Amino acid sequence: MKAKSIGILSAILGSICCVGPLLLVGSGLGTGAVLIGRYHWIFIVAAMTILIWAWAKYLREKTVCDCERKPMEGRRSGMVTLLIATLLVVGFAGLNVSRYVFASAPVTAQTETDLSNGLHRIVVPVEGLSCVTCEIPVRHALRKIDGVKSVQVSAATKTATVDYEPAKTSPEHLVAAINSTGYRATLPKK
Repeated sequence: MKAKSIGILSAILGSICCVGPLLLVGSGLGTGAVLIGRYHWIFIVAAMTILIWAWAKYLREKTVCDCERKPMEGRRSGMVTLLIATLLVVGFAGLNVSRYVFASAPVTAQTETDLSNGLHRIVVPVEGLSCVTCEIPVRHALRKIDGVKSVQVSAATKTATVDYEPAKTSPEHLVAAINSTGYRATLPKK
């Protein structure tokens, strides 16, 4: 296997944890996103390991060609492919790491709060959120509920903040919608 193909494989592995959940939500299989989210570090570590192998293979082949004083076949395309794969893997790893490095203090779950416009606000703790793409299925499920006016999901604080009309929905429905995505939500204690 050429270094270029190995580099492409590493970029695909590195992107699974971010692109995979989006594809699953788009195809209606949002609960599968949780499985990818739980094991996202395995994909990132595997992508980095394979990327290191690709660079080693490329540099070894380059060294052999230089020693034999013959041109390396596909040198430029191999280098460009590996550079792009490196940027992608580092970028996707950065998306995951940034949530841990720059995370704010976890927000404590609140009971319902009455807003001045007749809406209620609730902050629901959600277990299993690990990156930006984990937020998407939860946000999508909550927005589909009639009566939900505003949704903010944060993997950094592992919460979902929802403004809703109490006449049309209830906190139990919100929690059920989150749980239907495969993530684990519970009602805050009063």
